[in-house]
Amino acid sequence: MRLLIINIVLFFSVSCGGLSNKQSQDNPVYVAAKEARFLNDEQLKSRLDDINKKIISAKYVESLMVGRTSVSVADIDNFYEKNKKQFTRKNDEAFVLLFGEKDKNTAISIKNTLDRNGLDSEKSSALIKKHNPRRMFFNKAQLNEKMSKRLFGAKKNSSFIIQRDSGFSVFYIIDTFKKGSVKDLVYVNDEIQSKILALKNHILKERIIDSLTVEHGKN
Repeated sequence: MRLLIINIVLFFSVSCGGLSNKQSQDNPVYVAAKEARFLNDEQLKSRLDDINKKIISAKYVESLMVGRTSVSVADIDNFYEKNKKQFTRKNDEAFVLLFGEKDKNTAISIKNTLDRNGLDSEKSSALIKKHNPRRMFFNKAQLNEKMSKRLFGAKKNSSFIIQRDSGFSVFYIIDTFKKGSVKDLVYVNDEIQSKILALKNHILKERIIDSLTVEHGKN
């Protein structure tokens, strides 16, 4: 119980940065701990002080990092070329345009428009803009047999309708990919960008900490 109260007090004290009287009234556990003079515990004070220092230090380093890292197109291209094996498909995949929760007539209209015109037509572009479908990858190993046959047994650039409790969904098959094939850059661009940015931020953070340590470590 003592440990539980300590954790609760730590949470409210640190996350709120010192509660005002009004804020304290909104946190009865904190008020109870304060009235019991629990906050006078020297060990607890030391822990709170240490945690506050860590929070301030981390926020200060974050402020020094703002705007100092970016990822270029060349960074992404180079990473992709050097690490293609990371983006090999583990199973067959289908890339699908999914129009969900439509009434029957709307679903039929969407299917007919896509099947007759393809994705590159003005009619299909207007349709996509109006209904804002989701672009999704389906992993064959995670599908039931019926759904697997419909997605991977049909031709590319074709569609089918499935009835659900929430309405009718239209699946338009943009492309299918075999297990072992390498994902094109367009499909992994965001993933690569996030990885590079995280790495650059980590390196910058370590450099800033090292610099501050050298400058202020003797104080």
